[in-house]
Amino acid sequence: MDLREFIKSYPRAKRMSVRCMIADAHGVAEVTVRAWANGNRNHPYKLSAVRITESVTGGRVTRHDLRPDIFEIGNRRREPRL
Repeated sequence: MDLREFIKSYPRAKRMSVRCMIADAHGVAEVTVRAWANGNRNHPYKLSAVRITESVTGGRVTRHDLRPDIFEIGNRRREPRL
Protein backbone atom coordinates (compact mmCIF):
# COMPACT_ATOMS: atom_id res chain seq x y z
CA MET A 1 0.00 0.00 0.00
CA ASP A 2 1.49 3.34 -0.92
CA LEU A 3 1.27 6.47 1.22
CA ARG A 4 -1.61 7.92 -0.78
CA GLU A 5 -3.68 4.75 -0.37
CA PHE A 6 -2.87 4.66 3.34
CA ILE A 7 -4.12 8.20 3.85
CA LYS A 8 -7.20 7.60 1.70
CA SER A 9 -8.07 4.55 3.79
CA TYR A 10 -9.23 6.98 6.49
CA PRO A 11 -12.48 8.94 6.35
CA ARG A 12 -12.09 12.34 4.71
CA ALA A 13 -12.53 14.13 8.05
CA LYS A 14 -9.51 12.31 9.54
CA ARG A 15 -7.07 12.53 6.62
CA MET A 16 -5.64 15.88 7.70
CA SER A 17 -4.89 14.53 11.17
CA VAL A 18 -3.20 11.44 9.66
CA ARG A 19 -1.00 13.65 7.48
CA CYS A 20 -0.21 15.81 10.53
CA MET A 21 0.72 12.73 12.56
CA ILE A 22 3.18 11.64 9.86
CA ALA A 23 4.49 15.19 9.48
CA ASP A 24 5.05 15.56 13.24
CA ALA A 25 7.01 12.32 13.32
CA HIS A 26 9.26 13.63 10.52
CA GLY A 27 9.46 17.20 11.77
CA VAL A 28 8.03 18.62 8.53
CA ALA A 29 4.88 20.48 7.53
CA GLU A 30 1.65 18.67 6.67
CA VAL A 31 1.84 20.06 3.14
CA THR A 32 5.13 18.17 2.67
CA VAL A 33 3.47 14.87 3.53
CA ARG A 34 0.64 15.74 1.15
CA ALA A 35 3.23 16.32 -1.61
CA TRP A 36 4.81 12.92 -0.86
CA ALA A 37 1.43 11.21 -1.00
CA ASN A 38 0.39 12.96 -4.22
CA GLY A 39 3.70 12.22 -5.92
CA ASN A 40 4.67 15.87 -6.29
CA ARG A 41 7.80 15.26 -4.19
CA ASN A 42 9.71 12.08 -3.42
CA HIS A 43 9.70 10.73 0.10
CA PRO A 44 13.20 11.13 1.62
CA TYR A 45 15.40 8.17 0.78
CA LYS A 46 17.31 8.09 4.08
CA LEU A 47 16.68 4.88 5.97
CA SER A 48 15.84 6.81 9.15
CA ALA A 49 13.04 8.69 7.35
CA VAL A 50 11.71 5.52 5.76
CA ARG A 51 11.68 3.76 9.13
CA ILE A 52 9.71 6.62 10.66
CA THR A 53 7.00 6.30 8.02
CA GLU A 54 6.95 2.51 8.31
CA SER A 55 6.56 2.85 12.07
CA VAL A 56 3.86 5.53 11.99
CA THR A 57 1.83 3.54 9.46
CA GLY A 58 2.20 0.32 11.43
CA GLY A 59 4.09 -1.30 8.57
CA ARG A 60 1.19 -0.90 6.14
CA VAL A 61 3.41 1.35 4.01
CA THR A 62 6.75 -0.32 3.34
CA ARG A 63 10.07 1.13 2.24
CA HIS A 64 9.52 -0.39 -1.20
CA ASP A 65 6.14 1.36 -1.40
CA LEU A 66 7.80 4.66 -0.52
CA ARG A 67 10.85 4.41 -2.77
CA PRO A 68 10.71 1.46 -5.20
CA ASP A 69 13.55 3.12 -7.12
CA ILE A 70 15.88 2.49 -4.16
CA PHE A 71 14.53 -0.37 -2.03
CA GLU A 72 14.16 -3.82 -3.52
CA ILE A 73 11.52 -6.42 -2.72
CA GLY A 74 13.14 -9.31 -0.91
CA ASN A 75 16.36 -10.42 -2.56
CA ARG A 76 15.33 -9.71 -6.13
CA ARG A 77 17.59 -7.25 -7.83
CA ARG A 78 16.13 -4.70 -10.15
CA GLU A 79 17.64 -4.34 -13.57
CA PRO A 80 19.07 -0.87 -14.17
CA ARG A 81 17.05 1.33 -16.46
CA LEU A 82 18.80 2.23 -19.69
